[in-house]
Amino acid sequence: MDARARARRSIDHVADGETAAVNAHLRRFFERHANGLVKKLREDDNYSSWARVKSKALKKELTEAVGACEIIERELERVGTSMVEEVVGDVRVFDVCCGKGMTSCVAAASIVNCDVIAVDRDKRMNMKHLASEQKITFKEMDAYDEAVDEMMRDAKLSGKVVVVCGVHLCGDLSRRAIELFARWGDILVLSPCCLVREVRAWKRPCGEFGYGLARAARRLEADSHDLWCKLLLAHVPTHLGSEFAPVSKRIVVDDALLSEKNRFIVARRERPRSACVSCDGEEFSWKVTNK
Repeated sequence: MDARARARRSIDHVADGETAAVNAHLRRFFERHANGLVKKLREDDNYSSWARVKSKALKKELTEAVGACEIIERELERVGTSMVEEVVGDVRVFDVCCGKGMTSCVAAASIVNCDVIAVDRDKRMNMKHLASEQKITFKEMDAYDEAVDEMMRDAKLSGKVVVVCGVHLCGDLSRRAIELFARWGDILVLSPCCLVREVRAWKRPCGEFGYGLARAARRLEADSHDLWCKLLLAHVPTHLGSEFAPVSKRIVVDDALLSEKNRFIVARRERPRSACVSCDGEEFSWKVTNK
């Protein structure tokens, strides 16, 4: 359907804007998904809840989703050579605290042999657009529910490559995503958001992880978000499971994200080695430029 024959949607304004031409993630999104997800955002009635989203918010959502999914794709290429001897089989992406699920939609459209479990506890969201996405299953549940662990365990036992993805997770949810990866995941792609909100002792179901970080950042004259990401990276185990499988982990700074909080914590479970080698150098920062 021609844009002139229908009401213009937010995606049309994004496509026509200058940012779409100069931002690497937006440019690749429109090029790669022109006949798929872009068309759905423009024409699909199930996607009508995205029709009047503010252009600025939609651009931010798209850059975050594309950035996360491109990292997942790169890590999957490495999984094929580092974690298992044979070609990688099916992939299951768990989009933790998915919101309206744009990352899930981009993952389903981008990643080969992939299905997506989108998890969020917010009952107020309009998720009708997922009716047009056969590869995505939405689960209305809290990220801390044991049922989330059970779903990941079942995927792992069935032989799937398990990807734990969390985009702009607030507070302790970032720690929870790392916990899920450590138990069941093969790949972690995590974009942390705000710091842990400190509460009194009887209101701390998850302990004091992250407490005092804002004060430490002021004392050190450091950026609190950067310090938070480094603390979370340190919290990712260096080895996993009874086989003591080594973990490759790093921070990726993505300049193409339309947010000051533009860091991803990326981790990958590798194939167990016959002899343990030094893990020195496993942690490093990596930068994605907006090109």
